[in-house]
Amino acid sequence: MKRTILGIFCLFALGLHADEFTLEQCQQMALENNRTLQNARIDMNMADEDKAIAFTNYFPSVSANITGFIAAKDLIRSEMDLSQAAAAYNPALAQMGMGIPESISISSMKKGAFADVMAMQPLYSGGRIMNGNKLAALQQEVRRLQYQMSEKTILQSVAEYYWQIISLQGNVATLDAVDKQLEGVHKFTEDYVKAGVIDRNNLLQVELKQQEIQSSRLQVINGISLLNMVLAQLCGADIEGFAIAKCEFTVEACAKPDTYFISPAEAVSNREELMLAGKNVTAQGLQVKMERGKYLPSVAIGAAGMYQAMDMGDSMENMNNGNLIGLATVSIPISDWWSGKHALKKARLNQQKAENDRQDAKEKLQIDILSAWNNLTEGYAQIEVAQRSIASADENLRIYTDKYRTGTIDATDMLNAVTLYTQAHNNLTSAIATYQTRVSDYLRKTR
Repeated sequence: MKRTILGIFCLFALGLHADEFTLEQCQQMALENNRTLQNARIDMNMADEDKAIAFTNYFPSVSANITGFIAAKDLIRSEMDLSQAAAAYNPALAQMGMGIPESISISSMKKGAFADVMAMQPLYSGGRIMNGNKLAALQQEVRRLQYQMSEKTILQSVAEYYWQIISLQGNVATLDAVDKQLEGVHKFTEDYVKAGVIDRNNLLQVELKQQEIQSSRLQVINGISLLNMVLAQLCGADIEGFAIAKCEFTVEACAKPDTYFISPAEAVSNREELMLAGKNVTAQGLQVKMERGKYLPSVAIGAAGMYQAMDMGDSMENMNNGNLIGLATVSIPISDWWSGKHALKKARLNQQKAENDRQDAKEKLQIDILSAWNNLTEGYAQIEVAQRSIASADENLRIYTDKYRTGTIDATDMLNAVTLYTQAHNNLTSAIATYQTRVSDYLRKTR
């Protein structure tokens, strides 16, 4: 059974009709339907709105107020002495007592309304408006980088689940091949037992091995079914009936690691994590400017329009008038200067901390890339080892099967060879799937 090429045919479980998808189709569905990515896109849209909100700070601040009132008593109440006024005006009338009242009560303003509109245009605010807009634009870039990271993570997860399914399907193919071979072994063992050439214990061992293979096959199929559901959920597809398309992959289809190599120094510059660390340094620099701006003067100009309408009572004419006022303000936060120098120093320390974090991230990312490369080369070496093991296991099974047929060994030795054969083929299947997963991981970390 010597083979130099492993052909693994991907079988879907239990022979059910299912929607079958390739790796590329699964990844495309995940990009479109995965809910984590949908939320990441919502976060980007929210950052766009935050930038639009920040831009409105350049616009004038406009407010309008309307106030109406009704008083329990007139707001203006006074007594006027008319007798003295009349005497001063015409003493004769006063002496004759012509019925002039000694005093008169005056009251007004029992109800009324006020309205005003004020607009203030900031001319200078210590640079906080400008730097606030820069921070909002920076947040847009951060959300975009975070989305790219989420996208790569989801695609990597899809690849991992896909190759796990492929590996298990390869195990099913191996178990099917072993089971078919054991059918032949069982047949001639049964004939030998009937002929009295060997004892019945050998037949029982073969049957136990067949049952073990069948049990393993059921477990693997159940694992495939579970992974199909997990992958379908990740892709946003219908869980029921989802399956991987039939395919065949060989050792020769695995490109050598050198095909994918990129220098760590170049690769690290492509990592979103490092870009995010750089954005954090920039953001902390803007925060320093924002903090400094809190303690600088603020200048604004504006205008206010006012209108009032009042019921002045029966004794006076109602009041209705308006006015327009120009405004200019200069605000200097003098008392905040005492604590401001410490707040500014704290902001600078945060900026220094962000720079340290960026350098630390760069070094760790370089290590991560080197580790991914080592895993990739190791994975390819494992394929080569598994290939050699298959050649040995195939030859070993052939020899022990021939010996068993000739009666020179019992079933135990032959069945041990079957076990080694199964392990060797499963190891190659697993090695190929692991290598393909590591290829995807290395590309994610370097591109």
